[in-house]
Amino acid sequence: MRTVNQPTLAPTRKLTAAVVAGAAHSILGLLLRNMAPEWYDPEVMAATLPLVIFAAGYVIKDNPNA
Repeated sequence: MRTVNQPTLAPTRKLTAAVVAGAAHSILGLLLRNMAPEWYDPEVMAATLPLVIFAAGYVIKDNPNA
């Protein structure tokens, strides 16, 4: 595999989307735990976090490197 130099130090769109999706998943978990505790399950939240992050990174397209 060949490495590519990024034109800036800014993260790629895929990385940004994955981080935002992880943060949104965590916020959803906090909201569920506090507002609807009967729907909150820590095992389900822990199991779905990698899936949410992968899906966000898979769906978002990166811009071509300059």
